[in-house]
Amino acid sequence: MSDWLHNGGDTPPAGQTVPVGHRRGLTLIEVMLTMAILGIAGVVLVSATAQCLAVIRTTRLYNQAHTLLARVDLEHPLFDEDIQAGTERGRFSGSDFPSFEWERRIDVVGEEEDRLFEIRTRVSWTERGRRGYEEIVYYHYAPEEGG
Repeated sequence: MSDWLHNGGDTPPAGQTVPVGHRRGLTLIEVMLTMAILGIAGVVLVSATAQCLAVIRTTRLYNQAHTLLARVDLEHPLFDEDIQAGTERGRFSGSDFPSFEWERRIDVVGEEEDRLFEIRTRVSWTERGRRGYEEIVYYHYAPEEGG
């Protein structure tokens, strides 16, 4: 091996060639391969970020729906003496919830005299052409007074 390689020389003296294993720099193939790997990694990173943002958006919608379910119960309370089978619907006032609507369905469970009701409250929304909803179902016993 030449003395100039051992002494850290960058270029060989005139008339000498550089051994294949000791050339400096990158070949075109190495550069293209690196660019391809970086491109694939970039696409994967952007795709993963988009999926994370979609999950965050969906989580916010469901969280808002839970809050609005409680709001339906506060704004439209059910009293034992007034509860009847049927369906009522509405929209939420304010510009914060333009795509949210609610529906409450009350069904009698068993005999009418038993006064046991299934109450199903649903908050639904539309976002980007897709519908979603969150629903809560519970049973309510409303005995008649003096009975």
